[in-house]
Amino acid sequence: MTAWDDLSAGALQMLENFDELTLAEIAAGAASSAAAIQRIRALHRPVEHRGRTICVECSGWAAGSADNPPAEHPCATIRALGNQEAS
Repeated sequence: MTAWDDLSAGALQMLENFDELTLAEIAAGAASSAAAIQRIRALHRPVEHRGRTICVECSGWAAGSADNPPAEHPCATIRALGNQEAS
């Protein structure tokens, strides 16, 4: 018995179809996802405002003031990304 014996018919079909994907397509998808995450992190970056670290995007930061109520950083968006530091 192998670890593959317990797979459903659908899972086995997915494994058979996996050969149709190329590693280049997988890598391109991963690179695109990573780039999108970096763009999100750039928008929701931290800034110091009146002794607090706030989110630039959520707070509507512009020229030293916040258009919206200051939103703490990490904001909900960054927390949803796992709050991992960008590498």
